[in-house]
Amino acid sequence: QYVGSFMVEELDLQQRAGRVEEQLRALKDCPRRRSVVLRFSLQGLKVYGADGETLLMAHALRRILYSTWSLPDRQFAFVARNPHSPPSALFCHLFVGLPGEV
Repeated sequence: QYVGSFMVEELDLQQRAGRVEEQLRALKDCPRRRSVVLRFSLQGLKVYGADGETLLMAHALRRILYSTWSLPDRQFAFVARNPHSPPSALFCHLFVGLPGEV
């Protein structure tokens, strides 16, 4: 399920990773979620609606700078540059799996 996206400040890599982890903890119990299908390939990551056909977002691997996951919280997140944003604008996209899916 897609929880949401948030902007990541321009900091050094270590600070950026720390801020992302803080935000993930804060959003752990966020009730607002949308069912999605994630498809990974050598080209990148695509996010589809629950029908598996409606493309919601696509990120080439070259634009994904960082990814993380938390097994106990069933969270997966990645930080990427959006295609139509300035190069310095980074966004973290957060997903959570249902029990048994992760």
